[in-house]
Amino acid sequence: MQIDFLNPRSILCLIAILQGLVFAVMLAYRFAKKRQVADLYLAALLIVLCLSLVTPFIGFANVYDLNQWLTYFPFAIVYSYGILIWLYTVHLTDSKRRPSASDALLFLPSAAYVLFRLFLFAHDLEWKDWFGNSYGSLFEAFVFVTELTWNLVFMIFSIRRYRHYRVWLDDNFSDTEKIKFDWLRNFLYAFTAILLLGAAFDFVNSFWARLSYIQYFYFQIVLALSTYCLAVVGYLRSQTIELNFRDEAAEEKRAPLSAPELERLLSKIETAVKTGKLYLEPQLTLNDLAREVGVNTGVLSFAINSGFGKNFNDFINELRIEEVRSRLADPSDAGLLAIAFESGFNSKATFNRAFKKFTGLTPREYQDNLK
Repeated sequence: MQIDFLNPRSILCLIAILQGLVFAVMLAYRFAKKRQVADLYLAALLIVLCLSLVTPFIGFANVYDLNQWLTYFPFAIVYSYGILIWLYTVHLTDSKRRPSASDALLFLPSAAYVLFRLFLFAHDLEWKDWFGNSYGSLFEAFVFVTELTWNLVFMIFSIRRYRHYRVWLDDNFSDTEKIKFDWLRNFLYAFTAILLLGAAFDFVNSFWARLSYIQYFYFQIVLALSTYCLAVVGYLRSQTIELNFRDEAAEEKRAPLSAPELERLLSKIETAVKTGKLYLEPQLTLNDLAREVGVNTGVLSFAINSGFGKNFNDFINELRIEEVRSRLADPSDAGLLAIAFESGFNSKATFNRAFKKFTGLTPREYQDNLK
């Protein structure tokens, strides 16, 4: 038996490791330039995922078999995946938030695990064999149960925060295309599924039957591919604008409005938005409109929701669609996409979704009906 890093399984792991490390360095460099903390947490997540692939990488190359002294070395940093994803989600959706001491406390389970593994690693092989035979199964079962619970809790927190973030976007922005982070939603659900898949392998290994390296490799393939995809997509699509989202559990307190006050405010809103055609401004936000009508954003959001029965995003985009429809009735007007952009839309995808939502037809179907 000899060391063989050129076997297909090791090469697959190596490709994912190198890809992840390259993008982690790029993210760290971007953080140094732009100070977006989300980049730092994504880089840390990629590094942790790469470290978890080191064990199968060297294992399939026979390194473990030829170097038994490596037993118990903590290549993988467990208890950290969910925390890093949670902190990444928080900072991506709130670019003004800064790391705090309480954030660091969340890594105490990971630190304790690494220290205990280093303690085991420091002993000789005879002692390691004794520990493995006497307590190895119990130790693995404890780590399996506690790590799965810990990571799933923070994945649930992340998904919950993202859902609230999307509601907040629709209440505050008329154009959300570049900041809604659809890819993050897909990643959160996909990584939760990966955690459950890994838990299934660990459950069988801890409570049913010992799994071989080859049997575990099917899960390593999934982890390697997810690391590769996260590195590329996360780097390309995780840049954000200045956002200050606060995920408050309780409903925001707003000053009560009497019926006459609400009517007067709705009239001012319609004058500013419809008569003044503020909806033609592509980057219009709730804060912009609040300054225009002279109220705070909480009162304004309440008035739009209760008075018009819709959120700010739908309120503005429906007016834009009405503008598009009125201009489409004139056959001498410009092309469809040019009309959409002139009516306040900032992307073709947003326009198509809004048009379908408010008319029940695609723009092309609507044009065909006009003809």
